[in-house]
Amino acid sequence: MESISEQLKVILKEKKIFKSGNLFRCILGLNEIESNVFTYLLKNDNVITMELTQILDKDRSSIQRALQELLDLRVIKRYSLSLKEYCELKGIEDNNKRGYLYVYKAKDLNKVKVQFRDLLDKWYSSMVNYIDNLDSLFDCYEKNGELC
Repeated sequence: MESISEQLKVILKEKKIFKSGNLFRCILGLNEIESNVFTYLLKNDNVITMELTQILDKDRSSIQRALQELLDLRVIKRYSLSLKEYCELKGIEDNNKRGYLYVYKAKDLNKVKVQFRDLLDKWYSSMVNYIDNLDSLFDCYEKNGELC
């Protein structure tokens, strides 16, 4: 992950705003695939794994790992739908489908924003605390002489 100063240098150099992928990497620690899956789910509801593999041109296991990470972070939801319900939702004309599949969607964008702000506030608070107590670290050395 890039440091904040490195990200700011790129933003200033390119005169661009902070891209969503960088935001997701910085705040949530997402990798590129996870960031792309999350972005797609923010724009699209009722998405299945196969749709993501085709859209993002990634293998199924990579997509499933990304989805699991996003589920663990609680920024997306997974629910089960019958194939019949899924076909009706997507406007697919095939009522003979049987079985169930998992469908994914992002949490409400406003809830995601609140979650991001909370995470950023916690990080900021911990960094301020760390900086305020920096002088006490000079007394703490590990065996190889580096600061604790």
